[in-house]
Amino acid sequence: MKKDDERLYLSMQILTDYMDDQFSDYYFYRGNDPMVLEDVRLYYGQAEISEKFVYIVKPGYLQKAMENNCNIVLIGKVELPKITPRYHKSIIHIPKNERVEYILELIQNIFHKFRKWEMDLVQILTEEGDLAAMCKCSQDIFQNPIYVLDHNNNAIVRTTYVVGMMTMKPDPNTGSLILPVERRNLLYHSEEFLQTYKTKTAQYWTPSWNKHRDIYVNVFDEYQRYLGRILVNELQSSFKSSQLRLLEYFCKFVAKGFQNYRMNARGWEFPLQKLLEKLLLDESADEDVLLESLNRLGWRQNDSYLTAKAILPSDDDAYAYSICLDIMEGGQDAAAFSQGKELYAVFHLPESEMNPDSYYAFLHEIGLKAGIHFGASSLFFQILRIKEYQEQASIALEYGQLRESERYCHPYHSIALTYFLRNAIGSLKPHIACAAALRILRKTDREKGSDYYNTLKEYIHSNCQPIQAAKSLYLHRGTLTYRLNKIHSLTGLDLNDRDTILYLDLSFRIEDLYQDESLLP
Repeated sequence: MKKDDERLYLSMQILTDYMDDQFSDYYFYRGNDPMVLEDVRLYYGQAEISEKFVYIVKPGYLQKAMENNCNIVLIGKVELPKITPRYHKSIIHIPKNERVEYILELIQNIFHKFRKWEMDLVQILTEEGDLAAMCKCSQDIFQNPIYVLDHNNNAIVRTTYVVGMMTMKPDPNTGSLILPVERRNLLYHSEEFLQTYKTKTAQYWTPSWNKHRDIYVNVFDEYQRYLGRILVNELQSSFKSSQLRLLEYFCKFVAKGFQNYRMNARGWEFPLQKLLEKLLLDESADEDVLLESLNRLGWRQNDSYLTAKAILPSDDDAYAYSICLDIMEGGQDAAAFSQGKELYAVFHLPESEMNPDSYYAFLHEIGLKAGIHFGASSLFFQILRIKEYQEQASIALEYGQLRESERYCHPYHSIALTYFLRNAIGSLKPHIACAAALRILRKTDREKGSDYYNTLKEYIHSNCQPIQAAKSLYLHRGTLTYRLNKIHSLTGLDLNDRDTILYLDLSFRIEDLYQDESLLP
């Protein structure tokens, strides 16, 4: 969080709301009232004023203070002059002839209260970022029970229980308070409730099944993924108008606190990881429900994705978790989790990103550091197809380790041909599946000392370009032509036929593939 974001400025609305307990007889004339105030001053006609101060004014200085366009707390019985369009600030008018010193101390105490809250939040965030501690120090500000809910509406934090709060039960696995199934169904079948996920500012909301109002604000991370929300119940004290803006300020700290909460949880307990794990590994998962939840996190069905898989040397949770954190911290918009020895990573690519090479390079660096290999899928565009592409990543891992053990990330496209060839011949042995002409040429070479097999192989690999093939074989062009004619007479091959050339090329590649004993059936 930037230093500027940590600073809390007050507004005239906040001062009014928190002076309300002291004065029943006052008037508030609201102008352009952003949160810019940092302290209070007495006004005695001075020329230099600041928009960051509110000024306590006696009736004799009112006209001049208004000409200077400052925020005013007016003390004393006086008829306000007509407020002109040029005057954009706010006025709190206390008609009772109170002592200036008393009002000054009262407002200073309000500033001190909020300054202390600001300092407490900064300290908590700096030291540990504990969400419960943040809520505890905020109770005096909101004067009502505070919840912090995760992506699935489970309560990570709930301050003191009072009568009227929703009934929730602890989840034995995570410790979060979970909603009963019937209440959860009420929420997720309420169009009004689903609309609340789309709001970016603090809002009042009164559920049809509650008798009290709530204030809520949604919490998003830097990628605009939905993390959860802060919820305040109006059960102990009536909401103040200013609490909407104060909740938005508080939300900046909670968003950072969510990061610490996620860092201290196991990777597979993060909301995003839980959803992806269910989508990848749970055959009975309701895809529509999962898709809706992923969409709220900013992972939409038709965005572009990349998935990867690694096999860990052991099922050490701490080791797996450290790799997951490396992936999530360095992979921009990424999720990672492990199950036993298998580690999974999924990347959500920016809309403008269509070249996944940087992600393959990133996985190579992670693999090199951790001493593990990743198989990575091709880019794909529908998150619900992730199982298919995870299978692609598994194949890339299996074949990549065998062919390029010095690399630590094996994109599917780099082993695709090997995979095709390895599985193309079915139950046939390689020498039976490949072109018979190759066996004829090898036999002729052994018996007569010729080099027809290598000549044909280099000609095919040179894309049937005679000049290039002759150069590679260190032959005269005429010698190459003689050999090709001899090959034709021995085998009957038509080297002008495209299908024949393709069959020969695949045959040579299959023979090369099976020369590596580690790939023999």
